[in-house]
This record gives sequence, C-alpha cells and structure tokens, in this order.
Amino acid sequence: MMIDVLIIDKTNQIKSAASMVKANIQAFSDEVKALNAVEENSSAVVLLHYDVRKEQTAEYIKLILQAESQSKVVVVANELGEESILNCLLAGAQGYQQVGQLESYANRLVTVIDAGEAWITRRMTATLLDALRQQ
Repeated sequence: MMIDVLIIDKTNQIKSAASMVKANIQAFSDEVKALNAVEENSSAVVLLHYDVRKEQTAEYIKLILQAESQSKVVVVANELGEESILNCLLAGAQGYQQVGQLESYANRLVTVIDAGEAWITRRMTATLLDALRQQ
C-alpha cells in the first residue's frame, strides 16, 4: 500500500527533493489547509519545513498531532540548531532532516518514519535522552 505523505512548505524545496519518493504526495503552502488535510489522512507522514512557522514550529507540531494523533511529523530545514531540533522532537516530531540531503534520503526516510521509527542522528538521540532525564 502506498504511504501518504503531506508536505507543508512555502517553497518548493521539499516537493522537488521528494519527487522520486514512491508515495501519495500532497503539498500545501497554507498551514490551515495542511491541518485540514492532516485530519483527513490518518497516519500520514508529514514533512514540515521549519521556515513555515520558524520559532513556532514546535507549537504547530502539537496542532498537527492534535488534529491527527497518528500523524508522523518530520521537520525539514536548511540548517537548524540542536536546541530547535530538540524542541521539535519534544513537541512530538519523529525526525529531522536537512533539506540539502533530503533528496538522497527521502525514500528511506518516508519508509522508516511510516514504520514508526525515528529519523534523528545518534548525537541527537543522546541529547534527547538527556533532556528527558532532566524532566
């Protein structure tokens, strides 16, 4: 069965990088329309460009997961600091990918995330564990 992928991006960066992914892909530049699509597509893989909401991305991830708790969110960005990535993961994202390498990893990323696994570096795994221990 084909995986549903929802792209939320005001540029075409993610869509062009993910063009070779074998999935049902829908792309949205409007955050509200994207949330409506999330509600209609349970368990979709959501590729969210950080630049859509910037510092409010963590809050937007929470909105996505409130709309459909089975959604699996991956944050995509040009470059993001560790703290910003951590905030997104703690808000419920299952992964982070730099947009520059997205084309190389897109198929594997979508498959891994759809299977319920995380898509983060080993270093970020350690950072996330430290943050969880401190809570």
